[in-house]
Amino acid sequence: MRQGKKKGNRGNWRWPEKGTKLDLGNISSPYTAQRPPMCYPGTPLPESVREIAAGLLIKHINAIGSHTHGRDGEGGFESVQAIEARAIRMIASVLGIDSPDQVDGYFCGGGTEANIEGLWIGREYLRKCQDPVGRGTVVFATPLVHYSIAKAVEMLDIGHHQWGQCVRCGKSHIFMPGVMGRGLNLVGLSSKGDANGISGGMTNGEMSITSLKKMFWRKYDEGFRRFLIVATVGTCVMGSIDPIRGIGDFIREMEKTTGAHFYLHVDASFAGFTVPFVAPEYETAFQVPEVMSIAVDGDKMGRLPYPGGVFLCRKGLMSFVARKVNYVRGNEDDTISGSRSCLAPVLALHQFTNGGIEEQREYVRRCLKMRDKFIDLVSKKNFSWVRILASSPWVNFAPMIIDIEDGGIPAYLLENHSAAEGREPEDEMEGFLEDYHLRSDSVPNDPEDPNSCCSSVFKFCIMPHHTEDHLARFVADLERAFNYWKERNVE
Repeated sequence: MRQGKKKGNRGNWRWPEKGTKLDLGNISSPYTAQRPPMCYPGTPLPESVREIAAGLLIKHINAIGSHTHGRDGEGGFESVQAIEARAIRMIASVLGIDSPDQVDGYFCGGGTEANIEGLWIGREYLRKCQDPVGRGTVVFATPLVHYSIAKAVEMLDIGHHQWGQCVRCGKSHIFMPGVMGRGLNLVGLSSKGDANGISGGMTNGEMSITSLKKMFWRKYDEGFRRFLIVATVGTCVMGSIDPIRGIGDFIREMEKTTGAHFYLHVDASFAGFTVPFVAPEYETAFQVPEVMSIAVDGDKMGRLPYPGGVFLCRKGLMSFVARKVNYVRGNEDDTISGSRSCLAPVLALHQFTNGGIEEQREYVRRCLKMRDKFIDLVSKKNFSWVRILASSPWVNFAPMIIDIEDGGIPAYLLENHSAAEGREPEDEMEGFLEDYHLRSDSVPNDPEDPNSCCSSVFKFCIMPHHTEDHLARFVADLERAFNYWKERNVE
């Protein structure tokens, strides 16, 4: 019988008056388990990285500020500041930047912070542009945009919105923009794709340029003149890639014909470390002149420890959010985090230099190859209750609809709540799939209507720690879970 997992120790929660030794040897990682997580975009760190990280922690170096501007940084940490600037420029070199003096940026607390920084700069940049009737800024993104964008819009007071419950399906997927019309507004998805799309429709999860144009003209007629577009390179649900070149062409055309003002931020938190290495000809970043800033995340496919977020933008844009700090040498801070660890930039330079593009390319290819093997394993089973969706050839995601019960997987198979609820498990199958940490999100059934009823899509993120045995075991466990559910529900 599977035992419920402890949810924490509430018996010794106070700070002790006298110190006692604490054993931290019981901290475990799910990545090394026999049933590793199938939806987490993380992986164990190589031994060389762990050794360097330990030495850096002892030195306790502060990477405060940003260091691609050429001005002085906080004194005493100059060596790390130079390292971070080199690492930023190295990343920029594979994202379409032709010269080191064309980019600014910094390592930060994950892709979420990088996205907030990008929208913060975008807000300030657009505030310098004319807004004749004071309507504010519209933020365009698809329903598959990362939640951090909605968070940023709210935090930065660009606009306020909420999600409401659908009267048809009962799920809270109805997007309601703010009453003033500014802030986040959702754009439809492309209707192209293969016949295995959502609920028989056709989508590959990309932003629809046709829908973008339609939404733009609607907001333009309402008096809006400031537009912040967020495109995604590797959505967290389907791994889909928005058409960055097409969006750039749209911006250029509208700027010329209407005089509207635009800022394009690209959230490449996941695929920023995949696409440039296996499809360098595919224009997803600064190769498109209209792209102003980019978020990438090294603690996903960049092989860096958490947090490994990276924010990059065109030279000079960070000045829009710079703040004078008299007690800091250099007298300015244009980051969200301020003080921050030196681990990620130092380890990044170490890995990028030692392995080169060739090593990163092979790393990505291994993941893609294993992703394809996983899809093949599921396909050969010919499960009538699993639908494999279209996925990007350059992103190691395998999105699927698993319809065991009510369009998903029964909750009692996904998690074991018995211990937390103070009861005995119903049977050994309670929480049977729990160790895989399966996660799903909603994708509209009608690509052109963000508010259409949604399907729950499971994202399978295949990382280097996944072996063929791991994948085969998961497929077998998934089949066993279905068969158990079927037997349990036979009338």
